[in-house]
Amino acid sequence: MWIVLAGCVAACGAATPKPRSAPDLSPASLYPLGAGYAWSYDVDTGDGQSTLAVARVIRFQDGMAEVVTGADGVMHYVLRPDGIARAASGYLLKAPVELGASWSSGEGTSARVTAMHEQLRSAAGSFSECVVVEEQNTGSGQHITTTYCPGVGPAQVVSEMQVRGQNLRVTARLRGYTLEAPEAVASESRPAETKAAPSARP
Repeated sequence: MWIVLAGCVAACGAATPKPRSAPDLSPASLYPLGAGYAWSYDVDTGDGQSTLAVARVIRFQDGMAEVVTGADGVMHYVLRPDGIARAASGYLLKAPVELGASWSSGEGTSARVTAMHEQLRSAAGSFSECVVVEEQNTGSGQHITTTYCPGVGPAQVVSEMQVRGQNLRVTARLRGYTLEAPEAVASESRPAETKAAPSARP
């Protein structure tokens, strides 16, 4: 019996653990875009009360997406081989996504990856391997920090700006999300899959 156990221990000790696959940190994974995809956020404007905001992809065709948000109206994005571009100018996310990478994200605005492999917890759940992108506008002074989580999207967005000597800070944290088209959901007997995770601009 002891011989058998010793053989088992030796065999187990020789086993090589399976390496973990690297997370997909491509722009398309950090902000999945598809018709019907939606994210809900708890928004804190600093007054002690939280409001609900929803972002929804109302149209996605030929690599072009229209995202309706409560704050910014309709945002237009173009999915390109090198990232997700804003239809007007600049990139929301640009490959390769790596620490220190930077790009123009619009007129007078620059973006930079300031953290990788971050963890984030919200009402939507716990997320790992998230990427933090900071945007700075030289004209208005607005500073936006967005935490993108792979396979989820923007999980947290923090916007800060100085107004009349006061720092205004608005934080949106992911409450839930669905990455299914309405037709796919309707064809199933179960409700749409809703997950708790983060978002980009609510």
